[in-house]
Amino acid sequence: MTPAARRHAWTCIGAAALLVVVATIATVALVVGDRDPGRLQAIAITAGICLAGSLGGWIVGRLAFTDPGQAVAVGLAAVCLRFFPALAALAWLQSAGVRLREHGAAKWLLVFYLAVLATDILLHMIGARVAPGGGARSEN
Repeated sequence: MTPAARRHAWTCIGAAALLVVVATIATVALVVGDRDPGRLQAIAITAGICLAGSLGGWIVGRLAFTDPGQAVAVGLAAVCLRFFPALAALAWLQSAGVRLREHGAAKWLLVFYLAVLATDILLHMIGARVAPGGGARSEN
């Protein structure tokens, strides 16, 4: 298997792992708590926001680059994709999302964000060994 194919396979595995983590937490949250529709909506919305940001950051972070300047740009873009959707959702919850905030959406946003962040960090650590070569390539 070529390094590029390994990198692409690891990207797909990582995306699936992030999806499984969010689905597992959402399922446990739905089963353990009460069946209040507002709570269910808060869990679903925050899970979707964190999953979208995390998947976007994971995929962008796995892009290959050819020079250190591109490496910095890719890294910053990945961090922004992970962080800003959750931050924007939190800002919205504090200003206009009163009903969702009352049902614990801010708490669930934190739970999902920290879970996908920890998963993303572990995937990057494992991926450095499993699928090396995702970084800068020498033209020599």
